[in-house]
Amino acid sequence: MLKVMLVDDEPLILEGLKNIIDWEAFGFQVAATARNGLEALEKSRKMSFDVLITDIKMPEMTGLQLIRYLREEQKKTKVIVLSGFQEFGLVKEGLQLGIENYLLKPIKEEELISSLQLVKEKMNRAVLEEESAFVLRDHAIWRWVAGKMSYEALRQRMSFYPELQVAAPLWMGLLKVEVDEQNGEAWQIWRKTFERQGSTVTVITPAGDFLFLWLKESPERWEAEMGKLRRLMNSTKKTEDYVFVHSKKIADLSEIQDVYRELEMASELKMLLPEKDHPLAEQLYSASEGDKQSKRYSNNYVSHELMEQLANQHYEAVKSSMKHTLSQFERERPLLMKSVLLEFFFQVKNKFSLHIDYEMYVETLQKILSIEELTDALGLVDKCIEMMDMNYSKQDQEYSPIIQTVLNFIHQNLPEEMSLKTLGNSFHINPIYLGQLFQKEVNCSFTKYLNKLRIEKAKKLLLHSYEKAGAIGKKVGYTDAAYFYKQFKKLEGVTPSEWRKEKQ
Repeated sequence: MLKVMLVDDEPLILEGLKNIIDWEAFGFQVAATARNGLEALEKSRKMSFDVLITDIKMPEMTGLQLIRYLREEQKKTKVIVLSGFQEFGLVKEGLQLGIENYLLKPIKEEELISSLQLVKEKMNRAVLEEESAFVLRDHAIWRWVAGKMSYEALRQRMSFYPELQVAAPLWMGLLKVEVDEQNGEAWQIWRKTFERQGSTVTVITPAGDFLFLWLKESPERWEAEMGKLRRLMNSTKKTEDYVFVHSKKIADLSEIQDVYRELEMASELKMLLPEKDHPLAEQLYSASEGDKQSKRYSNNYVSHELMEQLANQHYEAVKSSMKHTLSQFERERPLLMKSVLLEFFFQVKNKFSLHIDYEMYVETLQKILSIEELTDALGLVDKCIEMMDMNYSKQDQEYSPIIQTVLNFIHQNLPEEMSLKTLGNSFHINPIYLGQLFQKEVNCSFTKYLNKLRIEKAKKLLLHSYEKAGAIGKKVGYTDAAYFYKQFKKLEGVTPSEWRKEKQ
C-alpha cells in the first residue's frame, strides 16, 4: 500500500480529495493531510510517504516551494499538482522540478485514478530495476562463497559490474538480524544504508542474512569500516536482536569457502550460547594468519569417510577414529579438541538432519565448550551417536519439537499479534535462530507462513460474512488495514473487496 499526503488550503477540496475514490482499492492509503506547504513539510520530516498531491498556490508556503524543499532533502516522493486554468506558468515550473502530472480543478475521478496508476507502475518498475541490478551479483557471490561456483565462473558474472573487483586480500562479515518483513523493501533499505555508510559490498543471501565483503582495504581502513558498521547496528538494534561475526584478513581466495562456513558456525554458536561464551565461540573460529593450518584441522579430521561410517552405522570404527584424533590434542591443544568436537557435532546434526530438542542442543554446545578431558570428549561422541539412533526411530516426525510447538501455537492463536521476537520470548529461544530453523524446516519464512494462514482465514470470512474487509483483516490478526490489503493482493492478485465480488 503506497502512502499519500494530500495538501490544499481549502478544507472542502481537501475533504473531497479524501473521499473522491476508494484509495485502498487502488493500492493507496491517505496517510496525512495538510493545509499548506509548511505544515506538509513538517509532517514529511516525521513520517515517510510515497506520493504527494498538492495545490500550487497556498499561504505560508506554496506547493512549488514544498517540492523544492523535498528535492533538496533527497526525498524521492512522486508529486502530482493541482492547478487552476490560469496557473500554467507555475505548472511549467513544476515540470522542471520533476512532477509526474498536473490535474485541473475541479478534479475528475478518472483523471486522478489514471495519474495514480501511472505513478504506481513507475514506482514498481523502479523497485524491480533496482532489485534486479543486484540479483545476479548477489547470487553469484553467495554461490561462490558457499562453494557452489568456481572463481572463474564468478569472474565471468562480475564482468557485468566492472567497478567490482573481487580479489585478495579481503575481509568477510556475516550479519543475522530480524528484518521487518512487513516492509517489502526492508532488505533493500538496509543494503543501501550499509553500502552508503562505507565501502562494503553487501550481499543479501537466500536465507535473508547480510554477507559483507570488504575489498581493496588496508587493515586500518577495514578497522574504521568495522567501527562504522557496529555503530550503525547499535543505533538501530539492541545487541540481543542481531548476531555479527567477521573474519580476519583473507589473503588467499582458496580459503573463502572455509571462512564462510566458519562464520556460519560461529554465528550459530553466538545465537545459541549466553553472551559470556561469545568470546570463546569467536576464538574457536578465528585464527591468526600464522595459524591457518590448525584453523582447518577440525575439517580435516571430521572427514567424509567418517560420515560414511556413521551412515552405515559402523559406530565402533567412528569411536576409534575420534579417540585417536582427540587424544592428540587433549594436553597440548585443548582449544583444537573443542573445535574438532564442534565440527563433529555440527556435521552429524546437519548431514543427518537430526531433530534435536532445543534445550538439548544448547546444553550439548555448552558441554563442548567446557570439555577439558579426553574421557568427557569421548562421552560427547557417544552422545552424538545416541542422537543418531534416536533420530532413526523418529524419522516419521516432520518437524523438530520446537518448530512443531511453534506451528501449533500459530494455528491456535492466529488473530493474536505475534512475531519471531514474541515467540522467542515465549519459548525461550533466540528469535533469529528460530527464524532460520523455521525457514529450514517449513521451507518458507515465518512471516510468509503466517500471512498465508491469515489470508486463507480471511477468504473464508469474506465469503461467509457481510463484514467489511478492514474489519475482517483485524479479525485474522492484521492491526494495520493497509498491510492486510497489501498482503491479500500480493497472494491473490486482487483486493479483498474485488475477490469477494468475484466469488459471490
